[in-house]
Amino acid sequence: MPEWLSWPADLLLGAGAVIAGWFVDQNEPSFIVIQMMVATLVLAGIVALIVYWSSLAEFWRSLRKSAGTKRP
Repeated sequence: MPEWLSWPADLLLGAGAVIAGWFVDQNEPSFIVIQMMVATLVLAGIVALIVYWSSLAEFWRSLRKSAGTKRP
């Protein structure tokens, strides 16, 4: 596997291992499957954050502006 492709996969699987470790012991036979499922969810969250970043930034700006105008 090319190096540029393996380090992001290692990061995702590492994050998946940390989160899966909260719920399942690492010695369980199903740990690897749960780790991969959690890594997929982490990847989906990252992609969703990238896709909706401009909408989220605009929403946060509008909240900050409305909070600043409501002060007496």
